[in-house]
Amino acid sequence: MDSRRLAALARKQRGLFTRAQATACGATTYQIRRRLKIGEWRRVLGPVLAMTDVAFTSEIRDRAAALAVPGSVLAAASAARLLRIPTTDPQTYLWVGEHRPRPLPGVVFVRGRLSTRDVAVGEALRLTRPARTVVDCSLTVDERQGLRLLEQALQVGWITEDELIYRVRGRLGRRGTPGLVRLVRLTASGARSTAERHAIALLKRGRITGWSVNGRIADAVGLIGVGDVVFHAELLIVELDGWAFHATPDRFQRDRSRQNRLVAAGWTVLRFTWWDLTERPDDVIRTIRSTLLRLRARPAP
Repeated sequence: MDSRRLAALARKQRGLFTRAQATACGATTYQIRRRLKIGEWRRVLGPVLAMTDVAFTSEIRDRAAALAVPGSVLAAASAARLLRIPTTDPQTYLWVGEHRPRPLPGVVFVRGRLSTRDVAVGEALRLTRPARTVVDCSLTVDERQGLRLLEQALQVGWITEDELIYRVRGRLGRRGTPGLVRLVRLTASGARSTAERHAIALLKRGRITGWSVNGRIADAVGLIGVGDVVFHAELLIVELDGWAFHATPDRFQRDRSRQNRLVAAGWTVLRFTWWDLTERPDDVIRTIRSTLLRLRARPAP
């Protein structure tokens, strides 16, 4: 057996290899059984084996499933893990088209049509592209998690609102689509983030009026941006950090530069986190109300 060749192949596959690959490297059935028995190799999934130093994680199981079913495509949570799209679903999802491979423990086979435009190659594996992955993941989690995912996907750019609506329309009549339609309606309601919806509910509960959602704000130079909740008459903006917290370094800098322009233009900015909205809502209402009273009491310029 050419052990070096097999070891090099396994390294490219994160320590995994199939029985067929071991055989192609000259391993006999006896040698395979012997190495499994003494613990030099171990079984991972179906015909897929691994060197003993491989940690068995969800990502490794995803890779093993893809190796076990040639021509398959990693989908849903499995594709999300490779794309660094947040997921708490440990399940392995494998698109197999109309084929019916032998069942694999812990692996969900996804059938049906998959456009070649929705397939990418990453780290020597075939997987669904971000837009398709986001939609598929939304179908496998509860509504709260699905809403959080779609909001972050829209903010980060994994999918656009138009593409999301287009894909949902293409699924009409299929299992799980009604729940996905509800999520789309929530994300396209004019208050895109969950935090904004909570803030609106608090404003209504506190009988605070005179605000608008996603209001455009400009200064002498031009458009500064869009405020989450805007009180135009009082020059007050309420900014929210929702589920899809967008504090990447670039976004952090843009937010600070934007806030400086707002303050220079005479605006007052209040910022609340998701924790503020859910754990101390009365304080949020009290702060907004007292700030409005102070601003309304200012002498006219």
